[in-house]
Amino acid sequence: MIKFIFYYFLLTIVSFEASSHEFTPAQLEITQISKSDYLVNWKFPINQVSKSKIKFPEFCSSEEDLFPKRSGKYLQEIIELNCSESLKGSTLNVSNMSFMTDVMVTIRFVNDEIFQDYITSEKADLVIPSEVEYSNFSYLFMGFEHLLGGYDHILFVFGLVFLISGWFNLIKTITSFTLAHSITLALSSIGVIRLPQIATEAVIALTIIYLAYEILDKKDLRKIPWHIPFGFGLIHGFGFAGALMEIGFSGQSLFQTLLLFNVGIELAQLSLLPIIFLLIFFFTKMNLRNEFKTVSAFSIGGISSYWFLERTLNLFYA
Repeated sequence: MIKFIFYYFLLTIVSFEASSHEFTPAQLEITQISKSDYLVNWKFPINQVSKSKIKFPEFCSSEEDLFPKRSGKYLQEIIELNCSESLKGSTLNVSNMSFMTDVMVTIRFVNDEIFQDYITSEKADLVIPSEVEYSNFSYLFMGFEHLLGGYDHILFVFGLVFLISGWFNLIKTITSFTLAHSITLALSSIGVIRLPQIATEAVIALTIIYLAYEILDKKDLRKIPWHIPFGFGLIHGFGFAGALMEIGFSGQSLFQTLLLFNVGIELAQLSLLPIIFLLIFFFTKMNLRNEFKTVSAFSIGGISSYWFLERTLNLFYA
């Protein structure tokens, strides 16, 4: 059994080595500076295998930046766009997209109108409406995809379930965790307190290591004060805030943006619970619950240890 756990631990680390980075959407920001001129800020992830290509309407001519600059996890390209007609009512297209790289589109017009939407690999065409009404509803999907694309947050939720007995304890734990990361997400977004993103990600990995230890120690949250998931939630909230800062938001409706982004995170967390409970139920029926719990704990601990070392080393190269 020990050998099985050891080999499973090694296999899991190797399999996650190429995918330990969080979901990072590309960003396309278009700002109208005159009737016919637009300034395009195109940011695409550095880890994207090949660069996506923007196709503007035929009545537009563009002058591209031949030397993109690095900006955090992105390469940033500034494009000057001249259009004989308004972009309203036209169609944008992004080709050569990775299935894990969606594009967050923000267009700011001279009359202070703001249009925001998503381009995905399944829906590469985006129609800009003729009558623009500001809406940041896309942040709900951004929050949802951020959690599902962040393997560290998934592992945390997965490990947390092993320590919970009973629906009341589950609700109490999720509520404290949610309340905590909502507080730090809001405080970071309004600039009251901010932490370096790389350091935050390293500490998040450390919380998952602790969680794996607790699973092996056979404790449950009925014996652990509520402030432990609350404290972990505060740390994870800084991670969510860092992602929101990198994505960017217009600030036109900060409360709505934070609310929708947070709701998206919660919906993603809730969508994971049935899958986790189904796995636990399946292995319990096969009389392998303890083995499944032990293997999961070693896997969670091994993966998060790798992330902790990786992210700690990144502090010296940031």
